Amino acid sequence: MDMGMTKLINKIISLNNRRTSMRLADSEWDALHEICEHENMSRNKLIECIERTKEENLRLSCCTRLFILAYYRNNATLKKTSSQNLIQALKVISNSQDAQIEL
Repeated sequence: MDMGMTKLINKIISLNNRRTSMRLADSEWDALHEICEHENMSRNKLIECIERTKEENLRLSCCTRLFILAYYRNNATLKKTSSQNLIQALKVISNSQDAQIEL
């Protein structure tokens, strides 16, 4: 098994004018970077959207992983525009499928 798939990497991120850390596997950081490039959005801005949308009882790193999975799953199964895919993936981690998502 590739160690990049399992080795966790801690990174400092700035969210809403505060610094925090998040630990993801190297391949998850790569996937997040690819999503940000595709969506023309900074990593911090995307993680802020995830944090704002997520259920309160779930950790940010868990929701980020779920978002990455939902984003790629939507991309593989549905031919949607970029922003539709982003919004649909954010709804997966939301506590309501009817939530109004702001980017």
